[in-house]
Amino acid sequence: MKISPEQLKLYAVTDRSWLKPDETLASVTEELLRAGVSCVQLREKNASDEEILQEAALLKEICERYNVPLIINDRPDLAQKANASGVHVGLSDMGIQKARQLLGPDFIIGGSAHNVEEALAAQNAGADYIAAVQSSEAPLKPTSHNFLSKLCERSVRL
Repeated sequence: MKISPEQLKLYAVTDRSWLKPDETLASVTEELLRAGVSCVQLREKNASDEEILQEAALLKEICERYNVPLIINDRPDLAQKANASGVHVGLSDMGIQKARQLLGPDFIIGGSAHNVEEALAAQNAGADYIAAVQSSEAPLKPTSHNFLSKLCERSVRL
């Protein structure tokens, strides 16, 4: 595994739409890292490739100062160009195995799962970590205790 349980304790996911007028993604990320965030995912669904690469360059510098991995959402190609620590691929994205082929063994590759079967499939595909997501339609909805319990019962381990 290329990411430690310690690095997954507090995983922040970016969304520029939540920024206040006087904030930047870099300033908020640094504030989160000072507060103890242990992993950062750059997830900007409406950003261009150029914007993602620009933000990634800024965040990578900050994350390196705090020894925290920077993960790029959905785009293994941009993760590679940005020299990020890894990529997070959702169920409708490229796929964990293809991302691993593109990025090689040293990149962190995470996957999403909405149920136990998807979590086991992500594990079997070689994910370094799995994000338990309640619903793709409501990504901010908390993951249910029942879903997490079922994951633990099935012993999904990476």
